[in-house]
Amino acid sequence: MILKALFTMVGTVAVAAAGFAVLTEAAPGAASKIFTLAHDYALGWTSDACETNPLGCLNNRFRSLQDLEKQVQVSIAAVHGQLERIHGLVSEQQDLSSRNENFLIEGRSLYRQRETGGSGPIRFAGKEYPTLDTLKQQLALLFREKTALQESLTKAEGLETKLQERLDSLMVQAGDITLAKRMVPAQIELVKANQTLSQFSANIETINGVIKGSEEGIANTEQLIRTTKDLMAPEASTPGRAPEVTKDFEDF
Repeated sequence: MILKALFTMVGTVAVAAAGFAVLTEAAPGAASKIFTLAHDYALGWTSDACETNPLGCLNNRFRSLQDLEKQVQVSIAAVHGQLERIHGLVSEQQDLSSRNENFLIEGRSLYRQRETGGSGPIRFAGKEYPTLDTLKQQLALLFREKTALQESLTKAEGLETKLQERLDSLMVQAGDITLAKRMVPAQIELVKANQTLSQFSANIETINGVIKGSEEGIANTEQLIRTTKDLMAPEASTPGRAPEVTKDFEDF
């Protein structure tokens, strides 16, 4: 069965090639359209293919640029949205980190005061703690949260910077796509008028570079947005446990 399928495929390709050669002589316009479709959907536009059929190649590049233009604008809007959200997250994390630091400073002062003497409940952060040990446990919990808050803030600020850089890059790519699109119609008209394009290959390479860079930029943007969403997703709740009193906390 496999050999039969291979022989059938080879035969089909041979017949198609022979038919295309005849069609090129008899109806060059139809042959050009078939050539264009073949490279659009199956073969791709190599340098040789573009030199053979510059009109089909230019039309394909123009459509690719149009598609990328839309995709880049969608990516720009998405990054704008994520930047607004990450700005809020950074602000929130900064506020939490600042409050945590203030609570720790206040609690340490109360703890040291009570160590030197005194009795009765200790009022801290709007609550009363019956003993010095319970206050110490509360401060140990705050100290453990301090590290987590700082790590979260650092990640949020790092993503904020990357999103801004990505937005700037996408804006540049949008401009490059617009400039590349402007090159194509004039070249198409020259091809239709049977004019020689002295810089055709160089121009196609420039357009290909814009397309490749934009495709990579869009892919990187999607990955970055997924990373941002992961950071901003609510953490799964875990069973509470007594905070560990570490040496770092004791030194604090």
